[in-house]
Amino acid sequence: MKHGSRAGFPRQIDTLDWHFGFALERSAQHSVFPQASSLFSEIRTHLASDAATDFTTKLTLPFDAEVGGRVYLTLFQPGQKPLRWGTPYDDLQSTMRRILHRIRLSPGFSSFEVADERRTRLLLEYVTWHTTVASFASLTDEGLGPYRFEPGVTGLSFRFKDVEYFYMPTEAFTRSHMTITQVARYLAQRLGIKTKNASIALQHLKEASAVRLLKSRAIISYQQKAIELYRGYPTPIDSSRGTIEHALFSSIEWLLRYQAPSGKFRYYYDATTDSTADFQHPKNPDYYNMLRHAGGMIALLRAYELRPDRRYIAAVERSIDYLLEQSRTYLRCGETARYVLDNKKAKLGGTGIGLVALVHYYRLTGDGGYLPQCGELVRHLLSQVAEDGEFIGYYIHPLFNGGRPIEEASEEDKRKLFSFYYPGEALLGLALYERYAPIDEEQKARIREAGRKALNFLVRDRPQKYPDLFLSLPADSWLMQAIEEWWNHPEMRVPDYAAFVFRDANQMIDHLYHPHNSPYPDYVGHFYYHHGQHALPDASRAEGLIAAYFLARMDGRQEYSERFLRYCRVIGKALMQTYNSQEALYAAKDPEKAVGAFRFKLTRQWIRVDSVQHAACFYARLLGT
Repeated sequence: MKHGSRAGFPRQIDTLDWHFGFALERSAQHSVFPQASSLFSEIRTHLASDAATDFTTKLTLPFDAEVGGRVYLTLFQPGQKPLRWGTPYDDLQSTMRRILHRIRLSPGFSSFEVADERRTRLLLEYVTWHTTVASFASLTDEGLGPYRFEPGVTGLSFRFKDVEYFYMPTEAFTRSHMTITQVARYLAQRLGIKTKNASIALQHLKEASAVRLLKSRAIISYQQKAIELYRGYPTPIDSSRGTIEHALFSSIEWLLRYQAPSGKFRYYYDATTDSTADFQHPKNPDYYNMLRHAGGMIALLRAYELRPDRRYIAAVERSIDYLLEQSRTYLRCGETARYVLDNKKAKLGGTGIGLVALVHYYRLTGDGGYLPQCGELVRHLLSQVAEDGEFIGYYIHPLFNGGRPIEEASEEDKRKLFSFYYPGEALLGLALYERYAPIDEEQKARIREAGRKALNFLVRDRPQKYPDLFLSLPADSWLMQAIEEWWNHPEMRVPDYAAFVFRDANQMIDHLYHPHNSPYPDYVGHFYYHHGQHALPDASRAEGLIAAYFLARMDGRQEYSERFLRYCRVIGKALMQTYNSQEALYAAKDPEKAVGAFRFKLTRQWIRVDSVQHAACFYARLLGT
C-alpha cells in the first residue's frame, strides 16, 4: 500500500491499553547501565574535592577502534553556561580523569554546585557508530537513506582547517535544532564564520573534510538516578493514565502560572534562550494572538470539567474580560453584533473560538453574565455566511477594502481569505450556542439553518471549488469537532457530515507513523505530510481524531470508534515525548519557567500557548473515554 492511500487500513495496534511502548534500537552492548548512578556519584566526588578517584564502578564503555571511542561529559545547571569536554576513550579511569581535569580548569566551573545532585546535572554521551559521507552537501534531513541526518539521533564529526569537530546527537535537543540548516548555522558560528544565512553557512562547511554521521548513547543524571536518553529526552515514555492526567494538570498550572493580571496568557517561551519573543514575529516581541488566547480559555474549562478548581474559573473570567476588550460592536439590521479584533484583523475564527469559550463557560458555571455578548458574537457569525454557504474568512483585513469591513467579497477575495480552520471554529461556536443558550426555538432553528447551509458548502462544494488548497494531511479538526457537536440534534444528523469526519480521520491515520513504516521508533504516533518527513507532533489534529471517535460512538459505528480510539491512545503516548517534565529540562536556562508545558517539536524547545492548549484539551477528552 502506498503511503497515504486508502487501499486499506494500515496495520493496527491491537490493544486498547493505555501503554504503547516502543523498543529503542539496542544491541547487546545497549543494555541499561546498572552502574551509571555510581559513576555519576564518583564524578561528583572528584569534581567537588579534586581528590583522587579510582572509578571503581564496573562500567566499561564499548571501545571500537573504528568508531574512535569518543566520550563527552557535560555539566548543566540553571543560570550557568553548560561545561562540556570530550576525549578519545581508552579505559574508564584515565578517560574520566582527563575529562574531569579539563572541566575543573574551565572558566565558570566554580559556579557549579557539583555536589548538589538537584542543582548540577551530568550528561554522559559516547559515540557508538559512525559512517563516512562525501560532504555536508550529501546530507539530507527529509529523504530516507544512508546520508539521512536525523536531529537528536545522529550527530556529526568533521575536520576543518586541521581541527576535528564533533556535534553530538543530544546537541539537537539541548540547542533546540530540528533541521540540517539550523545545525549548519550553529556550526558556522563555532568555526568563526559570521553569518545567519544557512546557504552561506553550508557553503563554508563544504570545505570540511572527513565528514561522518555518528550515533551515540547518552545518560543524564536526575537527583540520585541515571536516566537513558533517546533523541535527548528521557526514556522510557510513561503513557499510563495517571501520568497523562498529571501532565494535563501540570500544563494547566503552566497556563495559570504565567497568566498576566490583564488575562493574557504567556504566548511564547523558548527554554533554550529564556526568551518570550515569538520566533515568528522577531520584530514584534509583544505579539499576541486572540485565537490562541481563546484556546487557552477552553483548555482551562476542559480541566475544570474534570477537576472543579475555582482558580481555573477565575483565570477564565480574567481572560474573557480581556477578549471582550479586544472586541468591537456594530449595528446589523438594527441589532448589536460583535467581532473580535486581532492585530487589526477581524478573523472569523477569532470570533468563533471566542464564542466557543464563552458558551463552555456558561455550560459549566451556569453564570449567564456573558450571554448578551454571546448573542452579539452569534449575529456577526451568521452574517458571515454567504448565499452559497461559504463563510467569509475575514470581516476586516488591512489589505482588503482599505481595511474597512468586507460586506461583499468577490470570488477572488474569498479565495485569498480562505482558511481551513476558521469555518469549523465558527460552526463549533454556533453549535454550542444553539444547544446550550437559553434562547427560543425560532432562534435555534435559524442557527441550525445557517449551520446546515455552511456545512453543505464545506462538505460538498468546497472540495470542488478549492481542490488545490487541500492538503494530504487533513487540517480541519475544528470542523470535525463542530460536526460532532451538531450531531446532538436529530435535524443535523446528515450522513454526508459524518462521512466527512470519518474520511478525514482515516486520512489522518494514513498520515500517521506506524510501527511498520516509522523510520525511527519514536516517530510512531506522530503525523507527516510526506513519508520520511520530520515527525509532526500535533495535538490539534488529535482533537479532530478524538471528535471522530465520539461521533462514531454516538452514531453506533463500533468498528470506527474502536479504531479511532486505538490511534488516539497511540498519539497520546507520542505526545508525551514533548512534555516538559523535570527530568527532561536538564538543558533549560530556567527549568521552572518551562516545567509542565508541552513543546512544539521533538527537539525544539519552543513552547507556545497553543502547544499547551491543544495537548491539554486532547488529553482531557482522552481521559473521558
